[in-house]
Amino acid sequence: MLTVRKPAVANMFYTGDKERLLYTIKNYLNKAPLYDYVPEGIVVPHAGYMYSGPVAAVSYKQLLNLDPNKHYKILLIGPSHHVYFNGVSYGFYDYWETPLGKVKVNKEAIIKFLKEYPDFPLTLNTLPHQREHSLEVQVPFLQVVLKDFEILPFVYGDIDSSIVENIIEYFKDNDTVVVISTDLSHYYPDNIAREIDRYCHLAVLELNENYLKNCEACGKVGLEAMIKYAKRHGLKSKILDYKTSGDTGGDYSSVVGYGSYIFYK
Repeated sequence: MLTVRKPAVANMFYTGDKERLLYTIKNYLNKAPLYDYVPEGIVVPHAGYMYSGPVAAVSYKQLLNLDPNKHYKILLIGPSHHVYFNGVSYGFYDYWETPLGKVKVNKEAIIKFLKEYPDFPLTLNTLPHQREHSLEVQVPFLQVVLKDFEILPFVYGDIDSSIVENIIEYFKDNDTVVVISTDLSHYYPDNIAREIDRYCHLAVLELNENYLKNCEACGKVGLEAMIKYAKRHGLKSKILDYKTSGDTGGDYSSVVGYGSYIFYK
């Protein structure tokens, strides 16, 4: 019997209406710039679309530089917000469903991984995934920009970035794009948030995880893992966009920061 992860945050973080969702995402993408970078990995925010959608769209727009005739694997990595646990959770689903349809999960790759590394701190427990938004909000964007893809969804709990880096190292190949989900600083006045988020930007631009000591990203573990991987493999990096929820929602007194970053050859 096939297992399907049903949407947990439709009609909360994004509309549950298929046509409105398509319109919303395409509108964000149409306004986003397209650069020449072919992504090996991107970093995207995970708030409600009305707040972080315009920033996320800039990263996802760059996936249009991928070969439209290839089948891609998307390595989705994000933090757990609702369930505290040690390690990484895969959540052994066959499909993830959104208002735009179902997306296949590459379970075969996970089975192979577990056979090769039986002691790796990876659980197939679906509990961390059931209410988690950090990965779910990424899937509709992927459904709009990519024709042929499947996902490898990982949610991490209390874990060192080296563990997440090992996951990237194992699954990343020429047909795989890494998507790191994270928001930046939370609930500071806008001017202070921008000062704090500057350290996240520097970590990415200089591929130097030491700056992350002063970065307050909720998905800092995943971001650090991607920076380490990029440095190890000689990738380049750019800041594509940055806004706060003040820019998109209008209230600058207490904001959340949103960054769009890309890693490329």
